[in-house]
Amino acid sequence: MIDFLIPGLCLLACLALLVLLRRRGAKPFDYGLQLAIWLSAWMLWQPPAIIPAERNISIDSKQLASSHPINLNGVENISLNGEPLGRDKLRDLAPVRLELSKILESDVRWELDWQRRITLGDSLKLKVHNSQPLTENVKISLLNPYGHIEDSLELKVGETIQAQLTATPKLAGPQLYRVRTESEAGETHTDPLPILVREPLQPKLLLWLARPSFETAALSRWLHQSGVAAQVMTQLAPEISRKETLNGLPLTESADLLTKESPFDLVILDSSLWPQLSSQQKRQLNELATTKSLLWLVSDDSSEEFLQYAAGHSMPLQRGEAPHLHSGFGYQKADNLEIPPLRNRGLTAVQPGPNDLLLGERETPLFWGRSTQTQHLGFILFSDSHRWLTSGFATEFASLWKSIIDYQLKHLGRQQPVTLSNELPRTQERTTLCSPLFSNQRPVLLSSQENSQPISGVAVSSNSQGQCYSFWPQSSGWHQLKTDLKAEAALDFYIFAKEDWPQWQQSVNARETRQMASARLGPIGNSQASKVPLERQWPALILLLLVCISWWRERRLLDRSLS
Repeated sequence: MIDFLIPGLCLLACLALLVLLRRRGAKPFDYGLQLAIWLSAWMLWQPPAIIPAERNISIDSKQLASSHPINLNGVENISLNGEPLGRDKLRDLAPVRLELSKILESDVRWELDWQRRITLGDSLKLKVHNSQPLTENVKISLLNPYGHIEDSLELKVGETIQAQLTATPKLAGPQLYRVRTESEAGETHTDPLPILVREPLQPKLLLWLARPSFETAALSRWLHQSGVAAQVMTQLAPEISRKETLNGLPLTESADLLTKESPFDLVILDSSLWPQLSSQQKRQLNELATTKSLLWLVSDDSSEEFLQYAAGHSMPLQRGEAPHLHSGFGYQKADNLEIPPLRNRGLTAVQPGPNDLLLGERETPLFWGRSTQTQHLGFILFSDSHRWLTSGFATEFASLWKSIIDYQLKHLGRQQPVTLSNELPRTQERTTLCSPLFSNQRPVLLSSQENSQPISGVAVSSNSQGQCYSFWPQSSGWHQLKTDLKAEAALDFYIFAKEDWPQWQQSVNARETRQMASARLGPIGNSQASKVPLERQWPALILLLLVCISWWRERRLLDRSLS
């Protein structure tokens, strides 16, 4: 509205003055003077684009990073001076080419690597790398959340930093460790090292056997000694079964064993049970592998109907000529040659997938497992592992079964992934988060600080990781991402302050600046962008000059009329 109001007022005022000048019998010079005055007033409101634009300009990176807008109309190349900038500062620029010949890049290359999420009981390992030789002695210390030193390392002059510091968290939840760097000159800098410590999973397991055997007895005893909450059922006769629970697990009735509502995360079944299962139980098994994990102990006398079941789940098994002996298990060979061999049941895996887990030889594996988003199914194809216990190889026995069960349960505790765009998210900078969770719900960001308000995200284009939202956090510390204020946190992550890890920030900015410079192909040809608007001080100066001339002319006419 105002774009039409200002020119309209100027035009009306100009017409009114022209009418007054006509009544007074003014000369043509006066008409032209008034037209020039109101034209200058309109140019002051909307300066015309008549100045040829500079194609190549040089800008200091601090000026580019400031909040003051920079006119880049018609600019095709920017030569950056000063310190490198992060991706966020360069992404919102007009599509111009970046020239980095004048950027002050240090030879220091800081690289950090640590697990952002670990399980309680695991060790935190921080790796620090810097290719630049030290100019003075440096001591690096890893401090726990209480300020006590967990690990430290002293480096001498001339050495490059190749440090690994370790610690074992004692509590679950968000934990803020710190890294303290002390120089010989007495300078000390402390930087945050956030990690999220998760509670270890305690899965529940059902072992349902067709008949007792040495192999299954050894497995049952190992589960009991390992503290796994399990229920063991052994079918003694068609209508008679022996039930036993391990490590405090309540007994579950048979009618609920194979339903989706059963408490078991992993169900281990004997393939010899297949003829004894009802039609309803077989239908439940077809659905069970999509929501829970299902593991089969394949016996020598497995029925053809069971093999058809395996083929129906895209994991066909084919009978071989004779059982095959394995001297080790998995992809590792036993260091001790006296370890008893494992015997393959004489079954081969037909066309296993590239992401499947195969222990032993690919043609005659000991175990074939598949754990994807839609299927969690595995087949135990070996026997005689119980001989390891009686031969003094209890550690190898535990490692074998633990690797299988861990793989079949790796989907537990998974949330739909949330991808964080920045390896070093910082305050007042764009942080983009992507996830399939955001397709139907708008996420909010919550700070751990008191009285903080939820931050709503700005939707951006989706990618292979899902729908994306951008946030601009204003405070450092732990933040939670939620799809709803009452929902559980989809992601806990840490926002670093501007003064945290200065050398690492410089290294990250240098890498991101080079990436942005190589990705920019320059502007699209646009003839309208070849000129820039006239700066407002020039129309203002012209207007002032014309008003002075008009006043001087009116003054002369008034003096003449008085004389």
